[in-house]
Amino acid sequence: MTREAFVARLEHLHPLAQANPRAYRWWVRMWALLGYGFILLLLLGTVGTMLGVLALLALGTAVALLLKVGLLLGFFAWKIIRSLWVKFDPPQGRALTPAEAAPLFDELRQQARAMAAPPVHRVLLTTDFNAAIVQLPRLGVLGWPRNYLMVGLPLLQALSPEQAAAVVAHELGHLRGGHGKFSAWVYRVSQSWGQLLGQLESHGAGTWLSKFANWYVPRFNAWSHPLRRADEFEADAAAGRVTSPQALAQALCALVVRDSALDKLHWDVLTASIAAQPHPPTNAISRLLPLAKSARLDDATEDELLKTALAADPDVFDTHPVLPERLAALGQAAAVPTPPTTTAAEAWFGPSLPALAAELDTVWAFERQEFWKERHQFLSTQQARLRELTARREANETLTPAEAWEHADLTEDHASPAEALPLFRKLFDDAEHGLGAKFAVGRILTAQDDPAGLVLLEEVMARMPAARATGLVLQQAYHQRRGDKEAARRLQAETLRHADRTDVAEAERTTISRTDNFLPHGLSEEELAGLRTSLAGIGSQIKRAWLLRKELTQFIEHPLYVLVVEHKSGRSVAENTSKLLVNRVVEEVTLPGQGFIVPLTKANDWLDAPVRRHPETLVYAAQPG
Repeated sequence: MTREAFVARLEHLHPLAQANPRAYRWWVRMWALLGYGFILLLLLGTVGTMLGVLALLALGTAVALLLKVGLLLGFFAWKIIRSLWVKFDPPQGRALTPAEAAPLFDELRQQARAMAAPPVHRVLLTTDFNAAIVQLPRLGVLGWPRNYLMVGLPLLQALSPEQAAAVVAHELGHLRGGHGKFSAWVYRVSQSWGQLLGQLESHGAGTWLSKFANWYVPRFNAWSHPLRRADEFEADAAAGRVTSPQALAQALCALVVRDSALDKLHWDVLTASIAAQPHPPTNAISRLLPLAKSARLDDATEDELLKTALAADPDVFDTHPVLPERLAALGQAAAVPTPPTTTAAEAWFGPSLPALAAELDTVWAFERQEFWKERHQFLSTQQARLRELTARREANETLTPAEAWEHADLTEDHASPAEALPLFRKLFDDAEHGLGAKFAVGRILTAQDDPAGLVLLEEVMARMPAARATGLVLQQAYHQRRGDKEAARRLQAETLRHADRTDVAEAERTTISRTDNFLPHGLSEEELAGLRTSLAGIGSQIKRAWLLRKELTQFIEHPLYVLVVEHKSGRSVAENTSKLLVNRVVEEVTLPGQGFIVPLTKANDWLDAPVRRHPETLVYAAQPG
């Protein structure tokens, strides 16, 4: 299902869910049961057929044939069962014990009892500014979930115990019983199928279950989307009942401003130190604790962050409501909360807090050791290169266009975008780097809310489709920041359409097959001159060569060529020999655009039809003798 089709389906389904919630729940229940029913039908059909085969075997009928059929059916049944028993990797984090976090576990027990929610089997402490509930189904889509609560230490250190309890209660609200039981079940079904589909795709599974999942999951997600979105409000309401609406509203507002403060005051500082430090710091999380508790951005910045969050449009692909919707449902106003006197981390972990932070320090540094080392080397090399190019430029040495582009690019990365602007502008007239330079200037100006950047982005996007996806996102963000919601929504719709077109285009350009339609190359003799010369250089191995063009439906202004080469020994040539020829052609020949180089062999004899249909595509023929 395309993104645009998914959005259109949501626009159709949301009014149905609001008009008759009870009937809509039955439809969602039917979709959920369809998923289970398909698996059960596959299993029962396979097992039933196997029993029939066994019965015929007992009668002594066609024993050899039935044994083969039985083995095939058994293998098929095993593949189905094996697909269901996909191993899901548990979430990562430091497992907490009741002894070191007794107040947190007490809070969880009280909340679970109040909500009639199933138990949390494991609580994991992470380095994220987030909290989440994760269910891993022991039996795949058949259920029997194991529940993990993940809580980030930076988050707990930025919130008061009351605020953090409300956040935890929201996560437990997804598992609750009572009136929310059906929504929680839909949540679990969706999560299980999504996880299963991801695992099947990652393992390259080609079973009927995988094919069904690819068809079923997006449709079930669309039908369940209104309910899962409503479930977020229900989880908020449940959290408000067991804690307080005020505490949850404060936590939601704190998530907006505190996360940005930690990014600017802590994580951005650490990232900037990679170039100077060859190894990651061993106290990154411990250093964060005092900042998470008390550090703030200036009032104007925090107000602007909250204002931006309150102006955000809902993301149609996200079941999470945006901040203004959640606050309105809670009946609370937006406000930047004051830093806590005592944080949730301090209250819940007590004397264990320094040791827990130290453990996370070690894990954080270990996980980033290799990346940090490679990144340090990369950045150090870049900075040395920037110093070299800058010195040559200051000495009035003329840089080549490629060096000038490199200098501008490195200046933006290691100095500032403002310093890079004039360097990029000097490349506007360069044949190779001009479009890239214009896009860079357009990107920088747009980020500075200068409308001149939009004009440059439009120019590049019109001439270079590969830049369109990024350009649309930049334009959408520009209009979103300026409060032009209509323009932002229009660009979002265009972004979805472009993404769908890109998916189709990539699928078209990934392979060629006998079902494709091939056309003449459409090139002039001048454009073919270089290709003919290169092929002549390998003439001792090539008998003939044809250049075709695959018929496309998307981005047809960028052709996909197919160069068909026939070995001097003909089509019966050995596979290894044809591969060697193709490798040689790849090394020696430059196609006039994106394309494939394919040998004309018995395995690819279907290419004989298009080359015969278009004799004008013959671009090279070896001279006799």
